Amino acid sequence: SARDFRAKHRVQLSEAPTLLKVNESGEFKSGTMVEASESYRIDTFGRIIGISRQALINDDLGAFTDLSRRFGQAAAEFEAAFVVKLMIGATGTGPVMKDGNTLFAAAHGNLPAVGLDLTEDGLSAARLAMRRQKGLSGMPIDVTPRYLLVPAALETRAEKLLAAIRPATSDDVNPHAGKLDLVVDARLDDVSDSRWYLAADPSMIDGLEYAYLEGAPGPQIESRNGFEVDGVQVKIRLDYGAGFVDWRGWFASEGA
Repeated sequence: SARDFRAKHRVQLSEAPTLLKVNESGEFKSGTMVEASESYRIDTFGRIIGISRQALINDDLGAFTDLSRRFGQAAAEFEAAFVVKLMIGATGTGPVMKDGNTLFAAAHGNLPAVGLDLTEDGLSAARLAMRRQKGLSGMPIDVTPRYLLVPAALETRAEKLLAAIRPATSDDVNPHAGKLDLVVDARLDDVSDSRWYLAADPSMIDGLEYAYLEGAPGPQIESRNGFEVDGVQVKIRLDYGAGFVDWRGWFASEGA
């Protein structure tokens, strides 16, 4: 949650320093930790719709009784679209981070120079790149992918790639079965129907973070009876924001 609408700075701490052997006299050597930060902010989004008195009276089928559910669906749709737009960015490789590189970049080790097809070998290469990521102090952090995010055009291929099978030989073993959770979003098809993504478990490493205004999680819905206008006005307000606070837990590749 965010306390206000000012920029929310997310501080990152590096890994703890490597442990060193303590000599016989019991002298401990000092170590340091590196820090960095990314920031984002929440904004207010919303709409108002008016329902006339006559429309309410004529509503025999109860079409206006589930406005809260419809507004909730609209808010969920907005949040998902917001995150996808953020992830893609203006250039298709995500927002610009504090180091001057976009989220997905060769300098970050999470965007290969030559695209990888969504295949067993492609997933293996992407997993290897994530495992070789290094933290702020330059130490290996061994990031493990947890989610495979694909456009709708790649859904069937991804399902086959992650399916559990009963192999007859060791060559038939599917090394990715049960290792990744599949996430499909058709909004990604508008950008590329061959680009796919991997993301690590957020409990392992920071990556994408979103926030609501403190005390107002999710959409807030209010209504009032009109006076100048004979009817009811319904308003939805959403105080929401999101940002990437680290790139090391994400990987993207365009299909070869």
